[in-house]
Amino acid sequence: MTDKFRVTDAFWKFVTWRKFRAHVTQVRRVVENYEPKTSKILIYDFLMPLTNEEHLRLTLDSLFFKDRVLARLKTIGVAKLTEEFAKADPAMSDDDYYASALKFIQDHFIGYSIYHVNGRFRSADLLTQAAAAELQTKGQRYLIGETTAITRFIFPYKTDAELKSVRYFFQALFIRSIIQLVNGEEQIWMVETGSAGSQLHIWERLGDDEDDADDDDEDDEEEGE
Repeated sequence: MTDKFRVTDAFWKFVTWRKFRAHVTQVRRVVENYEPKTSKILIYDFLMPLTNEEHLRLTLDSLFFKDRVLARLKTIGVAKLTEEFAKADPAMSDDDYYASALKFIQDHFIGYSIYHVNGRFRSADLLTQAAAAELQTKGQRYLIGETTAITRFIFPYKTDAELKSVRYFFQALFIRSIIQLVNGEEQIWMVETGSAGSQLHIWERLGDDEDDADDDDEDDEEEGE
């Protein structure tokens, strides 16, 4: 006689053998083995208003697709790329070079994290309470509360050459895309943390004339693509 058993949905959390095997042995407790590894690390934190989060996710996610990344690399061109990311062999074809760049990006740009922090800042010069209250009677806020989305990228690395390439591709692919996405903000802040210390990068919004010129340049680039 063959017995039939029905499994409930609760069993799904043990669907893989690694998760299930600890519950089927009656002789010994199964212990996972872990090998400790250390590495130098580079961290980038972008701080921006929460209103940009959805568009930011869509933009960043597009950079995890091979065809989209390859299109951006070709826009930069081999001649300019090799100034920062040298060919392993000078006789390497362009296709093989792009493949090597994609392999480096694949191995280092795995993902990102987004978390939220609540902040508060003043919108004008330092005022007395009376002056701040008068500002509010005019419909203007002196203290403004805002939820900020912090986008974090973490890159382990071992050599200075590897670090240089990570920084270059991050600048060429991610930073450029993020700045274009949030164009219009007064400032864009990015905190860089690494083995050599920390520093703050700030991109400030230019005047209207400069913005118009930038928009024209971006339109030209898009047409070129």
